[in-house]
Amino acid sequence: MYPKFIRIIIILNLFSFVGCVSIPFHPANNTEECLAYYYQTKRQVTEVFDENLLTLGLVITLSLLNSAFSPIFLLPILTTPYIQYQNKLRSDEILKQWKRERCGIADFNPEQNQTRPTDL
Repeated sequence: MYPKFIRIIIILNLFSFVGCVSIPFHPANNTEECLAYYYQTKRQVTEVFDENLLTLGLVITLSLLNSAFSPIFLLPILTTPYIQYQNKLRSDEILKQWKRERCGIADFNPEQNQTRPTDL
């Protein structure tokens, strides 16, 4: 039972990499307004990541320390992918807003931009 439980937790934590916060390394384009707000946006995205860093660290550390008593104490580690996914959603919203308002890059929705056969 114990090795299967450990494998499940390891697999679920590997899925947490999907929810990682992506920080932009370059501005979306070279317009003056986009460049002016680049560092502010980068700082906001970094702050989203740093907000829950202490919480994630405590959850993982305490879960690993308490796992010596029983494997049931590893269950709080399962919350880390959810916390990271919430951070990713918030940072993606900040980046979309910056690209839309400051850089003039519109959101692309492929479902709305398809050419219909009747439009030809």
